[in-house]
Amino acid sequence: MMLLELYTQPFCAPCVRARQVVHHAQELLPFLNVEEIDVVEQVARGKELAVTSTPVIRLLVHGEEKFRAADTPTLQQLLSAIAHVSD
Repeated sequence: MMLLELYTQPFCAPCVRARQVVHHAQELLPFLNVEEIDVVEQVARGKELAVTSTPVIRLLVHGEEKFRAADTPTLQQLLSAIAHVSD
């Protein structure tokens, strides 16, 4: 099972773009499970995973982190990362 975690916070302009890219990827890949985590509401979780800025995207396969990006990827970059960890 693959899970994409998107770490965001309110009033973060790059987070808006990351959210759009993730949403588009999810439309193209219906098997992709997405969870958005607001690090302002879930401070402990953000600290535990060393999320020091937003947005952060993590791809997990069976609970293990396989990819992490601390910026806003393009749709093509995100799809490439998903394809890479799916192999």
